[in-house]
Amino acid sequence: MISITDALGKIREIISENKNKIIFETVQLNDAYGRILYENVESTYNLPPFNASTKHGYAVLITDGKGVRKVLQQDEKNTFSPMTLEPGTCVWINSGDPVPNEATAVVQLKDTKLIKKFEDNDDMHIEILIQPQFNENIKPVGYELMKGKTVASPYTRIGPLEIGLLAASGRKEVIVIKNTPIGVLSIGNNLGEPGEILTPGFTYDINRITLITLLKEQGYNSLDFGIVNNMIAPIQNKIDEALKKVDILVTTGSTNNRDLMKNILEEYYKADIHFGNVNIKPGKSTIFATCEIDNTKKYFWCLSGNPVSAVITARIFLLTFLNEMYFNFYTEYAIVPASMETEYILHSRSRATWTTLGWTSKKNCALVRARGNAISDKLISAIGANAILMLPKKEDGKVTLNSFTQALLIKIPNIKYFNNDFNTDLKIEV
Repeated sequence: MISITDALGKIREIISENKNKIIFETVQLNDAYGRILYENVESTYNLPPFNASTKHGYAVLITDGKGVRKVLQQDEKNTFSPMTLEPGTCVWINSGDPVPNEATAVVQLKDTKLIKKFEDNDDMHIEILIQPQFNENIKPVGYELMKGKTVASPYTRIGPLEIGLLAASGRKEVIVIKNTPIGVLSIGNNLGEPGEILTPGFTYDINRITLITLLKEQGYNSLDFGIVNNMIAPIQNKIDEALKKVDILVTTGSTNNRDLMKNILEEYYKADIHFGNVNIKPGKSTIFATCEIDNTKKYFWCLSGNPVSAVITARIFLLTFLNEMYFNFYTEYAIVPASMETEYILHSRSRATWTTLGWTSKKNCALVRARGNAISDKLISAIGANAILMLPKKEDGKVTLNSFTQALLIKIPNIKYFNNDFNTDLKIEV
């Protein structure tokens, strides 16, 4: 039986030895959200492309100091037309607008006083009440982004901010890593499709749709290969069908030592099983294997048919493999030291369990409370969870109240408390 650490090490070892050639494609920027950038992108423009005002106010010459200014009138048809400032003059300017070339400061409205008219003059004048400072309230050319500056590096996952920067750099399309599909297959004799009327003795197949959705959430495409009965010939036929279309196949069910998957992988596909028993609960019977078909490396991730086991091991192992395989970045989860507010029952194997971390103003640390899973996990325990709690083996000692253990943060937490579980008056929601 392999440890969690050794299993992750084995994944990285296999990836480094057998890295597939990365395939890329060009997509429109509007379709790039969630994709992984393949190229290095440099800006072809300065942002802003001109000296811009950061305030509503008056563009002035600082050499005029305090005192009265004549307000020049902008061209009503083109407020961005160049203007020439002379000593004793100023011009109204909105935040974000280009600053006249001669202007050396922008004085905001609150630091001015309007003088409606002089005795023999209909021109508008204002009084500057402060001594303007050089470049005050002026954002210089390229302040946000300089031409030639790297906007995004290869293997960056494109989110809203990246989309904005790519647009600011003048990009209409980008080169991204091709989203290679991943096959998902359920194995079992008593599985029904959600929504169908269940035959007595059957249960709904929730693993397949859960894993497909998890992959989608992480930016991966998948191919659904349905359900196959737990018999050698049908499983082999379905795997043959899948491997014609995908290089990575995820299965659930039939993974224990007395089940069929290990024999099928070794005997029919001459696969190398890199590990098939992991020292973790749930997820002991997780299988990671590879084989060669037509000079192409094929990868098998065979997860338990137990829904809790399947989704936890997919989080810990499968996503780590996919991110490092295709996108060249490690997926080390943020490890948060968490204070135990409830006692959990330990197991002979390291235990991974869903938890919701909370924070209070009374303790400057994450707090852990059981979600009805202090003894064993139920699927319902995953609802609202933002971390996977990593508990030691029973033989390594007891986890006592207020002691600390590790939690793998999988979501940005909502700082939200229910039923006053944490006895705090902090009620912030993000």
